[in-house]
Amino acid sequence: MSKTIEGFLGLGANLQKSRTPAKQDFLQSASGALLAVFMLCHMIFTGTIIFGKEAFEAVVRVAEPGGISLITNIVAAFIFVVFVVHAFLAMRKFPANFAAFKAYRAHKIRLKHCETSMWWVQFLSGFALFFVASCHLLTIVFTEPVSATLSASRFATLHIFYIVLLVAVVVHASVGCYRLVLKWVSLGEVQKERSQKRKRVKFVIFGVWAVLFVLSVVADVVWLSL
Repeated sequence: MSKTIEGFLGLGANLQKSRTPAKQDFLQSASGALLAVFMLCHMIFTGTIIFGKEAFEAVVRVAEPGGISLITNIVAAFIFVVFVVHAFLAMRKFPANFAAFKAYRAHKIRLKHCETSMWWVQFLSGFALFFVASCHLLTIVFTEPVSATLSASRFATLHIFYIVLLVAVVVHASVGCYRLVLKWVSLGEVQKERSQKRKRVKFVIFGVWAVLFVLSVVADVVWLSL
């Protein structure tokens, strides 16, 4: 019965606001941060192809000690579960209907606030990732042992798919990391100080992801050449 009351009023049996939304926000942020760290490592890993097949294969051997390729499948399965949880939690904040969408759009147009517009970009890139990232992760879960030859063959066949995936990942992760910092890290109490720190945070985060994007594009060209 208390759960029913909480569902209608947003209050627990003690007439205090439920902590569930706060816990869901924390889980969404934590899962997003974990996925961002994974993507940083993954992009660096795939970028080693720039130095040749031998460099890529060497990293694979480090990631799969003893040649146990099942490690990659298990890691991909774990990341897929985290990805689904993150997507499920993020869906709570999507516009529930057309009226909610119109209200948000009117708010965005009138306010002309950078972070508000960023949320919309993150929403669109996240929607795209729900399809393309899921396909990629499931492919890795059920794939053959990773090798430079297999990866090059797959990229040659599906290069458009991987380019779309790359753009969506970089856009979503860069905006997400920036918004994570704004949400969980104090940037000071003085408005001028907050504004300056926010600019520095934005420059560093977007700069890092831009460098990784360029690295990945160069790596993609190398994959195609193979």
